[in-house]
Amino acid sequence: MKWIWVRHGQTDMNASGKYLGHYDAFLNQEGSRQAEAAAQQLATVHFQHFYCSDLTRCTQTAAIVGAAHGKSASPVPALRELHFGEWEGRTYDEVLEMDAERLKQWYARPHLISPPGGEMLRHLQQRVDGWLNWLKCGMKQDETAVLVSHGGPIRWFEAKWLEGDAAAFWKVEGVRHGRILAAEWDGHTWRAERL
Repeated sequence: MKWIWVRHGQTDMNASGKYLGHYDAFLNQEGSRQAEAAAQQLATVHFQHFYCSDLTRCTQTAAIVGAAHGKSASPVPALRELHFGEWEGRTYDEVLEMDAERLKQWYARPHLISPPGGEMLRHLQQRVDGWLNWLKCGMKQDETAVLVSHGGPIRWFEAKWLEGDAAAFWKVEGVRHGRILAAEWDGHTWRAERL
């Protein structure tokens, strides 16, 4: 069983270093180029399942990836980015200036602290793990799924599912915009590579 994670292409807010979360931004020109590059990398990959976050930057990326295969992705709200609440639309430095202590606590203990009005990491964990377990149970061992999502859910998959350590959320490498993480389940363990 293979899960091919694709992080959405860049938006103008990404380029400005702003937290997006659930804010529904569109791909910029560079983001479209990144999605095209991901599509080229996956042009010869045969897959049976195709899902994406329901936010526009992911649906746009998925449309570009799916065009080469004549497939459309099913939108899945569970694959959304972490909700950053009042921090959405602000840069790290802006948040640091207005809410330094909470930002520090959030990075130290994301399972217990949330951005004001946003999600704790455990909320992302519940929705992403619940959906991934559903997907895993519904796929055959020889099937492949392409999942277009955000940095947070992909980072969560790396930490919890690949490393087996939820506390490694901020320590794993993560995936850049428009890049791919391919993971394979052999029935016992996950192995992954970056494409």
